[in-house]
Amino acid sequence: MNMRHLKGKFFISLSYLCAIFVLLALVFILGNITIKALPSLNMHFIFTSESNEPGYGGAIGNAVVGTIIISLFSTLLATPVAVGTAIYLKRYANEGPLVRIFRFMIDVLSGTPSIVLGVFGLMLLVFVMREITGGFSLISGSIALAILILPVIERASEEAIDRVHRDLEDASYALGATKWDTIKHITIPSALSGILTGIVLGTGRAAEESAVVILTAGYTQFFPEYKVAASEKLLFGIKVYPFQDLVATLPLAVYHSFEFPHLVSVSEGFAAAFVLIFIVMIINAVTRLIVWRRRIG
Repeated sequence: MNMRHLKGKFFISLSYLCAIFVLLALVFILGNITIKALPSLNMHFIFTSESNEPGYGGAIGNAVVGTIIISLFSTLLATPVAVGTAIYLKRYANEGPLVRIFRFMIDVLSGTPSIVLGVFGLMLLVFVMREITGGFSLISGSIALAILILPVIERASEEAIDRVHRDLEDASYALGATKWDTIKHITIPSALSGILTGIVLGTGRAAEESAVVILTAGYTQFFPEYKVAASEKLLFGIKVYPFQDLVATLPLAVYHSFEFPHLVSVSEGFAAAFVLIFIVMIINAVTRLIVWRRRIG
C-alpha cells in the first residue's frame, strides 16, 4: 500500500473519530441534562402555570406557552420582510455598489451578538416606546427577536429562489406574464419548501434565544391573557393582552434556577432546559422533513 492510500485511510479514520466525538459530546450533554431533570420532569410541571404553585418555581406551563407564542409571533413579523427582501435582491435589484452594501449590512446584522440586539430593544422598545409597546412585553420581545431571525429567513429564501429553474420563469414571460405574475405563480411556489425551511429555522432560533427576551419580554408567572383593558399609561388609553403584557419564556425559566438557587431548584432548571431542547428538536425535525420532501419532489 503506497503513501497515498495510507494518507486516505488516515484522514478517513480521523473524520470518523471527529464524528464520533461530536456524537458522544451531544449524548453526554443530553444525558446529563436528562438525568438532572428527571426529579422535576412530569406532566404537572410542564402544563401547570407557575402562579398555581406556592412560592417561586414549581411549574413551567406559563413559560412553555409564552415561548411558543413569542417565537411564532416574531417569525410572523420577520417573514414578510425577509422574503420580500430576498425577492427584491434576486429578481428586481441590479448588481451594483448599493446592492453589495445592502448585502454587507445583512451580513453584519446576521453576525450581531444577540445581547446587542437585546440592549437595543431595551432602550428603544421598552423605554422610549413604552407607551406603545407597554414596556417589557410580548410585542417588545417579538420585534427584537424578529430583527434577530430576519437574516436567517432572508438567506434561506435567497438560496431557495436561486434554485428555481430559470427556464420556468422564461416560459412564463414568453406566455405574456408580467414579472410580478411570474414571481407569484412560478418563483414563490417553486421555492416554497426552501422558504418554509428558513421560516422553521427562524422559529427555532427565536425559541432558544435568551439574551433578547430577558431584556425585552420580561417574565410573568401567569399564562398569557387575551383581553383588552383600560390603561392610562398606554397610547389610546387601552392595553391589549397579551401583546402589551409581560410574557414568560423557557430560557428565562432556566436562568431563574441558577440566579435564585435558594428559591428554584436546580432540577427544575434542568427540566425547563430539557423541554426547551425538546421543542427545538421538534422544530429541527420539521425542517429536515421539509428538506426531505423537497428532495423527493
